[in-house]
Amino acid sequence: MCGRFTYLFTWAEIHEQLSAFLDNLREDVGPEITEQPRRYNIAPTQPILTIRREGGAYQPQLMRWGLVPEWVKNPQEFPLIINARAETMGEKASFRSALKNRRCIVPASGYYEWRKNPDGSKTPHYITLKDGKPMLFAGFHSTWMGPDGEEIDTAAIVTVPAQGEMQSLHDRTPAILDDRQAATWLDTANVGSATANGLIAKLKIAETSFHAVASRVGSVRNDDEGLIVPVYEDKPEKPEKTESAPKKKASGQLDLF
Repeated sequence: MCGRFTYLFTWAEIHEQLSAFLDNLREDVGPEITEQPRRYNIAPTQPILTIRREGGAYQPQLMRWGLVPEWVKNPQEFPLIINARAETMGEKASFRSALKNRRCIVPASGYYEWRKNPDGSKTPHYITLKDGKPMLFAGFHSTWMGPDGEEIDTAAIVTVPAQGEMQSLHDRTPAILDDRQAATWLDTANVGSATANGLIAKLKIAETSFHAVASRVGSVRNDDEGLIVPVYEDKPEKPEKTESAPKKKASGQLDLF
């Protein structure tokens, strides 16, 4: 799965990489995109940067991490969906329409995963691409509209079975796309559900590296560069309880910030 990740690049760096294979990627965006600070511990229900196709252009946008399909009547009674399993995304009601019309990518610098130890404890690890480039997670987005006209844009990240040495950490990983695959995934105008599904199904393992990090990452209150610093696994730390995502408001409405 993918439950925590980082965003340490500037929008200029992201734009430089994406514009090489995405024609008409918007550059004139607001400060919420261009002035976004480095984020070392992005958690569910928080805003995340997404890229989606809108008309003939590609649009960066902040969305709430936790997909709420447009057909949901009461978000309070709907589970928080942060990941979509690739094997069933074409079958699940929550993703069928999004697979066809609302695909997006989520740029990231790296993500965290917790390895289960023989004694039952878990050690967090930080995973990045070996070449240092941004990770491009495949994702879905949706716009939920409430009865009073309120609306919120939400997103989820697609996951696939882990391969190679990543299996030592967890049995799932985010679906990480290369440049060509990202362009295909985003092209909802010309690439249908079956092709998009096949693209994810045939993904090869990304060239990643990982190292153990401090248990402080388990708390969403911690968001600093110390979270990605390597620690030695043979020096056990005092476990820090992983915090769950904040509860939704009783009003049934959702917040982006």
